[in-house]
Amino acid sequence: MRSELTIEGMTCASCVARVTKFLERTPGVESAGVNLATERAVVEHDPGVAIAALEAAVERAGYRAHPAPAASLDGDEDARRRERELAHSRRLLIFGIALLVPTLTLGMAVPAFPGKDWIMLVLALAAWSVVGSTFHRGALSQLRHGSANMDTLVSLGSTAALGYSLYATLALRPSYYESVVSIVVLIYIGKHVEAVTKGRTNVAIRALLALRPQTARVREADGTLREIAVERVLRGQVVLVPPGERVPVDGTVVAGSSSVDVSMLTGEPIPVEVTSGSAVTGGTLNGAGAIEVRATAVGAGTVLARIVDIVRQAQGSRAPVQRLVDRVAGVFVPVILVVAALTFAGWLAVGHPWPAALIAAVAVLVVACPCAMGLATPTAIMAGVGIGAQRGVLFKGAEALERIGAIDSVVFDKTGTLTRGRPEVVAVHAASGVDRKEVLAAAAAVERTSTHPLAAAIVRAAEQGGAALAPASEAVAARGQGVRALVNGLEVLVGTGEFLVGRGIDAHDIAALEPLFHPESSVALVARGGALLGAVEVADTLRPGAREAIAMLHARGIATSIVSGDRRGAVDAVAAALGIEHTAGACSPEEKAVQVRRLRETGRRVAFVGDGINDAPALAVADVGLAMGGGTEIAMETADAAILSGDPRAVCAAVDLSRATVRTIKQNLFWAFAYNVVLVPLAVVGLVHPIMAAAAMGFSSVFVVGNSLLLRRR
Repeated sequence: MRSELTIEGMTCASCVARVTKFLERTPGVESAGVNLATERAVVEHDPGVAIAALEAAVERAGYRAHPAPAASLDGDEDARRRERELAHSRRLLIFGIALLVPTLTLGMAVPAFPGKDWIMLVLALAAWSVVGSTFHRGALSQLRHGSANMDTLVSLGSTAALGYSLYATLALRPSYYESVVSIVVLIYIGKHVEAVTKGRTNVAIRALLALRPQTARVREADGTLREIAVERVLRGQVVLVPPGERVPVDGTVVAGSSSVDVSMLTGEPIPVEVTSGSAVTGGTLNGAGAIEVRATAVGAGTVLARIVDIVRQAQGSRAPVQRLVDRVAGVFVPVILVVAALTFAGWLAVGHPWPAALIAAVAVLVVACPCAMGLATPTAIMAGVGIGAQRGVLFKGAEALERIGAIDSVVFDKTGTLTRGRPEVVAVHAASGVDRKEVLAAAAAVERTSTHPLAAAIVRAAEQGGAALAPASEAVAARGQGVRALVNGLEVLVGTGEFLVGRGIDAHDIAALEPLFHPESSVALVARGGALLGAVEVADTLRPGAREAIAMLHARGIATSIVSGDRRGAVDAVAAALGIEHTAGACSPEEKAVQVRRLRETGRRVAFVGDGINDAPALAVADVGLAMGGGTEIAMETADAAILSGDPRAVCAAVDLSRATVRTIKQNLFWAFAYNVVLVPLAVVGLVHPIMAAAAMGFSSVFVVGNSLLLRRR
């Protein structure tokens, strides 16, 4: 069972490590993932474990927890809570800056005068007690639970500086009130900017939620329209969607026609034509025509709600690289406290006065930054998952986002993945003296009586060509062979060569056409009145962008192959058209999985791309499973990521996004570790003043979050 909690009070990577440890020690809990950027914990546990037990574990760790609200149902409650917190933070920030400016001016630019230190004491006390209260509360909470975090470092450092300055004022010695105010206010500025920029990494969810209309016009039984909140729409009700407005629910068009912009779902800018019987998705934008839609899914059951939920869960998940950070974070703050104590003792041991030793120790406490370590990975994951969602690639977790960039082989299913998955007429061949339009019209007249997909393709092509189809009667189908019917009093045959020859058509006439046929096509021969008219070729055509997708993957050094359940000839023809060398046709679902497993056993890192129920085993076996948009529910559930647009080029886009995200994570981690490795020793030897230490600590976290935001530009 999976539960999600909102955690309050976390400030750094040490907090994450502590909450994770306490949750995983709870009986019945299998695993826990805690995310500093989203301030959430995802817990896998036995069904018998109550939420209250998880909340109690978090509280024992020194933090507050409550069940996470479902952003997909009632809006992003977390976003609203953060807005309230940011408003409060802005007020404190303004107050802090109003104290910082005069304190720095008095301490650094104004000559000594009677009462100067007492004025600075009042300013420092106000900053320490009001702006610094957030740090002191966190430090005391950790102290009560026998732990320490970033709040401990800031609170201890600012309190030590304030205590010494008060002593210095009474002893008529130089004070450090400007350091007290600077430590508290500069770090608070950094935390505020961090919170603001961190919120921007979650722009994807807010953008998705903004697509959901707040109201819907429901048609009552008497035909009147009533505007109600979208949450109150029931399945089966009919809603009117005027031109230019967003569709409020998932449903089926029952009246009207229009074009619908589905770019919010697929990332594709080309509108889709809809008419009676067409399915539409909530949040998509209606074009120029009014349509009426019968609701088939509302609330949490809509596609948009499920996408929001998947994105939120993926943004809150942990990447494998985070495990190293968690191990370091678990001991980071205690180590810094020991280093600060040793710094103080060391300075005294070499003959420095104790005020100088204290200032060096304070600099060590303040310059150390566990926040950057805690934010390095999750902010990059949030940005990467969000960018993917806005561009039609839906990652289900951080691990999938990280893994796909490392693949060196992509195995494609054919039908519905590299091809459209819908047969189309690709060629019409006519016998000597016969017009091609006549061949297509005769075939369509007979095939209109059939429900076979190939028959539907022939009828559709004839209608699109403007052919007037004569009525057919006395239709008789021979299973797997063909159909005969009377059209304008003449017998028309549509089917295989064997079917036509068995009914008197000359085999030599058929053989004369055979060199024209393409190996990937299904061929329907057409005869009328005992004479061959010609043939219609039907094939599953390539998806737009399929050739470019394969070329892009090859350019990145990624090998490609096709494993399909379709016949070998059709598979080889598609592979030849796309420049793919390795193929396997007529594969069962189990054989597809075997092909993927064998490739992995050779040391390859394999992604499988498919869209059908028969692709589910291969999707599950691959290092990364990618389900194409419009695929079956089971394929979407089994896959690690979904390509909502159905564009094969999105596979390469997903690889590029993964590699960019991993690069960003590495840059963030390098900064977070290098910053502490370099500046902590400099503070130990007295080369970093507490004021500079406070500024550096605030900037460090902002750098990490800002670098993650740059993913959107890259």
